[in-house]
Amino acid sequence: MLNAPIFISYRRADSAAEAGRLHSTILQELGKGTVFMDTSSIEPGTQWPQELEDSLQKAQIVIVVIGTEWIRISDEFGLRRIDQEDDWVRREIEFALREDKKLLPLLIRGAKMPPSNKLPTSISALTKRQAVDIRDAYWDHDIKLVLEQLRLVTDQNKKSERSLKSKNPWGIYPTPHPEKPEPISDEKLQIALSGNLSKWKKVVSPLPEDSTKVRVEIFRHYNFKSFRYAIEFMNQVAPGCDIALHHPRWENVWRTVRVYLTTWDIGHQISDRDIQLAKYFDKAFSDFPGAKLDS
Repeated sequence: MLNAPIFISYRRADSAAEAGRLHSTILQELGKGTVFMDTSSIEPGTQWPQELEDSLQKAQIVIVVIGTEWIRISDEFGLRRIDQEDDWVRREIEFALREDKKLLPLLIRGAKMPPSNKLPTSISALTKRQAVDIRDAYWDHDIKLVLEQLRLVTDQNKKSERSLKSKNPWGIYPTPHPEKPEPISDEKLQIALSGNLSKWKKVVSPLPEDSTKVRVEIFRHYNFKSFRYAIEFMNQVAPGCDIALHHPRWENVWRTVRVYLTTWDIGHQISDRDIQLAKYFDKAFSDFPGAKLDS
């Protein structure tokens, strides 16, 4: 398991059950050998085993599971574990930051990301990483979103991903992926729109920031039983967009949500990212209790 691309860091007294559940889900969905999670009893002061260092070195992404007691847990003298240099969790995060690993903090049971000034300086940069909330009421839904990001990491087979500065002159688009996708062909798009995405359609319009250019998008509207359901749906799927690093252009009009998808960093053309995000929206809508499924 030393070559596993995913490493789970957690505190047993804080999130053992959730980390174990996450570990099992990853194995089930992504396959054997994809994730490393230490399950032995490790005490403070024990020599850091070579197995942990080797696993961290080989990992492409380190998931840090943070519960409500993650930062508060102390030893028998009342000293916070996170402040002690031999603390296992601290050392795992220090190693990941030093080696420039991709870090994904998962916040469970309503936990909040600790302020940077409440963490040791050596791991304060953890707070700059985008965290994902795993909500109790939407555990199965939110875990699927995490899995999509993990699939991206494992499929690309990269040791790490570094943030790139956006070259967008208007400053309104998010930082793109390290690697740009290829635009899909019209033939492939038509196959998708006549198949699983039959309720979507291709639309072309002038680019608001530069009227001499056009944007090509796929569009669909979703109808809901009430305005509040429409807003709740947008709130439910928004974390998935963040995890995928791909975001819609959308608007809410009363009980309707209109969604437009395009890949801006390849010139506002359609890529496979748009197809996959459209499928994600459709699946979330089909499972949503406030949806009007005749839309």
